[in-house]
Parts: sequence; structure tokens; C-alpha cells
Amino acid sequence: MNFMRGSVLKSLVIGVLLVGALAFAQTENRAPKFSVGLDYLTFAWVQADENGGVKSTWGFNALLGFSYREYAQPLMPEQGSTYWEAGTTVLLSPYIGFGYDYRINESVYIGGGVDFHPLLALLIPIPNIHVGFYLF
Repeated sequence: MNFMRGSVLKSLVIGVLLVGALAFAQTENRAPKFSVGLDYLTFAWVQADENGGVKSTWGFNALLGFSYREYAQPLMPEQGSTYWEAGTTVLLSPYIGFGYDYRINESVYIGGGVDFHPLLALLIPIPNIHVGFYLF
């Protein structure tokens, strides 16, 4: 029963954050400087093109590691792109992954993918769904 309450609460918080971000979104294409992702709780610096499309991100995650994500095509508002990623957790345990992100508007993206953690003997793909925000 407590598990269901926790899931409902998490869904509610994510929903409120999405609605709030959508309400304050602007229509012009600005290049974001930072990204906050809710998958590994990542804070990252953004490399964007001249049109504000996100080409890659690099930063720190809450699992005591680093994360790098590169998009096949710059991630523009109202468009999606595949990505590959690599990083570490617990300081030295590497992971690799790939997936697809969709940028809802200038400030919010959602997506999903799979990660592989070879040193943790987790050779099976670990699916993840994520939501993130760009900061300007």
C-alpha cells in the first residue's frame, strides 16, 4: 500500500513540474546553458548549436559519477533525436547506453533508453524513462 502512495506522489510531482515548465516556456530558440535530468539526477553543461539545438551534455550525477550524452541530431524544441551516452556511477563503475529524447518545448525534454553496467555484472539492458529541464 505504501508503494502505491509513493508512486502516485512521484507521478504527481513530475506532472506538476511539467505543467509549470510548459506554462513558462518561451517560443524563441535560445541556447540552454545547463540541463537538470531526473533519471540519474544529473546536472550537466550543455553544448548547443547556433539555433539553440542541444548537441550534447556533460556533467555530474547523484550516483557519484559523471554522465555524457550526445545526440545524433541537435535536439530542437518540438523535435526528437536518438542519443548515445556513457558515464560512471559510484565513482568508477562505467555504464553505456542509448535511447531517444523528445524536446517538448524550449525548457523540457522527456525520453527513454537502456543502459548497460558491465562492471556491476548487469549485462542485461536496464530500461529508464527520464524527464529533464534546460536552464538558460
